[in-house]
Amino acid sequence: MNRMDLIKRVTNVMREKDIRKLVSTPRKVFHISDDEGNSKDFIIKKTDKGVLFTSDDIEIIVDNILDVIMDTLKHGEEISVRGFGTLALNLREERATKHPVTGEDITIAAHYTPKFVAGKDLRMCAKIYELSIEDDTPPQDNNRDGDT
Repeated sequence: MNRMDLIKRVTNVMREKDIRKLVSTPRKVFHISDDEGNSKDFIIKKTDKGVLFTSDDIEIIVDNILDVIMDTLKHGEEISVRGFGTLALNLREERATKHPVTGEDITIAAHYTPKFVAGKDLRMCAKIYELSIEDDTPPQDNNRDGDT
């Protein structure tokens, strides 16, 4: 699934769950005065109403979440989302290896790589998918030597 598919799916899920953003309208003040100089102010406040999120709203939210994740990792901090997993940086030590083409010995300098550790809920999703695949496959014939 690419970025736009993710945004469309999130938008559809939020619409199905009827998740709305509140939009409030400013109060209006009406000044009424008569010929004798008496005046009265009337304040009219409309109730807040909920509006569905658009794909553009979701795109902005997803972009900002990804920006925060990348900025956090740039500062060497860890991100943990309960049930989903943990993103962190992992230091890979300096190591010696052989060049694949020339065969000469080379040293790869120490460097940081992103590391993801899946959370419990995410691992459970993988297990459910695995079980659903097993249910759809036809039974295997255990008789391999051709005897029927």
